[in-house]
Amino acid sequence: MGLVDLHDHLLWGIDDGCETPEQTLEAARLLSSLGFDEVAPSPHAVPELPSRDTALCEVRRGEVATLLSGEGIVMAVHPNAENKLDEDFLARASDPRLRRGIGSVARWVLVETPFEAHLPALPELVFRLRRKGVHPLFAHPERCLEFERPGRAEEVVRLGGAHQLNLGALVGLYGRLAKKQAERFVAKGLYAVAATDLHQPEQARRWLEGGMRALEKRVGAAGVRQLCADNPRRILRGEEL
Repeated sequence: MGLVDLHDHLLWGIDDGCETPEQTLEAARLLSSLGFDEVAPSPHAVPELPSRDTALCEVRRGEVATLLSGEGIVMAVHPNAENKLDEDFLARASDPRLRRGIGSVARWVLVETPFEAHLPALPELVFRLRRKGVHPLFAHPERCLEFERPGRAEEVVRLGGAHQLNLGALVGLYGRLAKKQAERFVAKGLYAVAATDLHQPEQARRWLEGGMRALEKRVGAAGVRQLCADNPRRILRGEEL
């Protein structure tokens, strides 16, 4: 069994990710060449983009699966979305049909905090989600201001949340600070998942290959397997980590 990507934007024409079926194909071929055989595209669940429409995303997910199969690309395509951690999300999080979680079980949900604003209520929000039976997987904490607060990333894990690394952060794709944070979080074992957050395929091979090498250098082949295959599959099945 290959690798599993729980954060990418392969569904064309609905958010800031792939714009055309051709880009989706190119992105999928790139991921396949790197060893990924399962993806959970994560369109932004925000009101200002077409990806706000769950039904549209499901239709496009089916179209992507059909496209890949027709091109001979062996890749399972699971449900998912990238949710802002706000009151709107909390209001729908109790209902598995509305929370837009990861995989068909939807027990785990990919959530993000603001890039450039603090979120002092974060521990309370994680607690509220866990009370609802929801397991939050925090997208790219190395890029988010709230996780610059000393001990915040560790606190989220203690409260029952988990963290997802953007592979590109390890090669400086998002700047020096994000790279430093990512390296620190990797060294502390705070990440449960590593993912691509691939938006468009142009010029992506270099940083993706570099990110995978950088991750393996830090955690070894067994660590890569845990972060890019074993844990993502547990999340898709709705299991504890």
